Amino acid sequence: MKDLVKDVLSIFSPHDVKPVLIRSGLSHRELASMRAVGVTSVSWATTLEELNSAFVKKALDAGAVGYHITNVESHKQGNEGQHVMAGTATLYNINHKLAYD
Repeated sequence: MKDLVKDVLSIFSPHDVKPVLIRSGLSHRELASMRAVGVTSVSWATTLEELNSAFVKKALDAGAVGYHITNVESHKQGNEGQHVMAGTATLYNINHKLAYD
């Protein structure tokens, strides 16, 4: 949960991006070679935890080693009046050319 809060807060403050890692055991060289490889979005979450879980699943499915949430918005959907969250995340992977050459 602490990483989720840091990730969401980082959206509003410019600095070096440190993605949330979803793969452990990475070497210093692998961490230094991480690069953005794509963007994914979620438009149906009802809580931050659900939004975060969806991004973790999408990152794992894509073979990424980390993600960084870059945009979150909330709106009421339909007649039910329930808030729905949407967000975008950048996925990160190891640049094997830099890490292993």
